[in-house]
Amino acid sequence: MDYGELLTDTVEFSRNALFGDLRRGALLMVLFALATSSLEVLPWMLPLAEFLRFVVLVLLVVVSLVALLVLNGYASEVYRGPRGPPPVEDPVGLALHGVRLLVVSVLFLLPVIAVLLIFGGLGVMGILASGQSQDMSALLSSLATLGLGVLLAVIVWVVVGLVSSIAIVRCARAGDLREAFNLEAIVLHISRIGWVNYIVALLVLWIVLGCAYAAIGIFGGLPVIGWVIGVVIGTAVFVFSARYLSQVYDSVPAP
Repeated sequence: MDYGELLTDTVEFSRNALFGDLRRGALLMVLFALATSSLEVLPWMLPLAEFLRFVVLVLLVVVSLVALLVLNGYASEVYRGPRGPPPVEDPVGLALHGVRLLVVSVLFLLPVIAVLLIFGGLGVMGILASGQSQDMSALLSSLATLGLGVLLAVIVWVVVGLVSSIAIVRCARAGDLREAFNLEAIVLHISRIGWVNYIVALLVLWIVLGCAYAAIGIFGGLPVIGWVIGVVIGTAVFVFSARYLSQVYDSVPAP
């Protein structure tokens, strides 16, 4: 796998998506801002009356969710592997595609959540019980259980991430929710890519994402302009990730 070519193609695709067509780029950035910036509006709601505050909060949640679904739908279009960035059209259709990807993402997170709830719950209950009984050995055992739960959750999250990165592309290509859980085909596809090549490709993606989010954190302290920079970088990273995974998927023929 040529990682340099992979990154070059993805960067060029992302640049065209945001700046090749200013209308498309503006729509994507507005959608990203609506989907991610709701919490920043909350302080402005405090002076409002209780009922009005509730109404505004509900509207914020609805707007954020709709924007997120449309963005997910756009990612689904990118996962299909078009030669150039797709337009932002038919928001209803995009939102419906976004629902499918959101469902896939949530279902893949369930094993991680289950591990955290089981071991975390046992650990927390043990810590509370040992605090009342002043039993130091029980406290240490509960802390060990909690730590084991976190470790297992991280391991499960990594395994799920390896599978889901191909699963969401496969789901978008097939337009069928069931294909996201066709584990035999997913594992075969990863085997064709090569497990080492695939893991290295994902590590490269995670490094790029880490650098991008670090940049957002650095500029985040600047008033107004920091928020704008964060939205631009965040939108670019969103498109970048979808295109990158699509290209990794296309590096070998699908089973």
